[in-house]
Amino acid sequence: MTAPPQLPAHALTLTDPTDPRLDGFRGLLTRRPDPHHFFAESEVAVARLLASPHFHTDAVLGTAPHLARLAIPPTCAALLADRPLLKSVLGFDLHRGVIARARRPAALADDLSLATCPIGPVLGASSLPALLAGPAWTVLLVQGLADPQNLGSILRSARAFAVDLVLLDRRGADPLERRAIRAAMGHGFAQPLALAGDLPAALADLKSLGAAVWAATAAPRARPLHAVARPARLVLMVGNEGDGLPPALIALADHELTIPIAPEVDSLGVAAATAVLLHGLKASPGPGADCLS
Repeated sequence: MTAPPQLPAHALTLTDPTDPRLDGFRGLLTRRPDPHHFFAESEVAVARLLASPHFHTDAVLGTAPHLARLAIPPTCAALLADRPLLKSVLGFDLHRGVIARARRPAALADDLSLATCPIGPVLGASSLPALLAGPAWTVLLVQGLADPQNLGSILRSARAFAVDLVLLDRRGADPLERRAIRAAMGHGFAQPLALAGDLPAALADLKSLGAAVWAATAAPRARPLHAVARPARLVLMVGNEGDGLPPALIALADHELTIPIAPEVDSLGVAAATAVLLHGLKASPGPGADCLS
């Protein structure tokens, strides 16, 4: 018979909601965002956070069953609390039973620069040119997304369909916001990410490496997904939930791509559309497909 999981040897049992060791978690819903830390909740997401070599987790707070199933290293505080104490400290009922506080990597504060910007702690020690040195790759450019949950879903799809790099608009949703992490189920911790303040300049750099740029739109001139064959090096652009991609970015695209749907439905949500597009581009093209490049 398998022995039940044991609490980490360094786990601390807390019973006082005013304990200063809980200050980093206090009132998450009402306090101002912390520019230096982020929070991940749910056992699955916290386990993936702890398994990533690119993040430093300061503390994990949760109930005994959750802490016992997590591989919490001695360098990370393991704080044991019951459900009422968790609710008192956090300001909401943590149904998932565990939450982690980790340091925000410096890499998510840097602009994309193919020449000088190291991929950084989120993406490992390699440089961005090394990541894109191979003969075939996919970059997903996500412009102006407003909803962290949509972004999280997109990061999960990007990981599922082996996207080499997700390039995020600096003005869009935060990939390390709690709702984004929850929607991604922690897969964002292993997905290469970069931020860009100047998307046209980033596209120009990627085009200089031989990438074709396709824009996801619903325009009549857009080619249907099933009718095209992808090039080896591809940048796929998806845009804001309400407005889509701005005309200035669409003008930089080599082609526009769309998903044929029933005429009585005007569009898919951006997260669902991105998943369909990535799956279609990963799959082999059908007979008679044209290669857009």
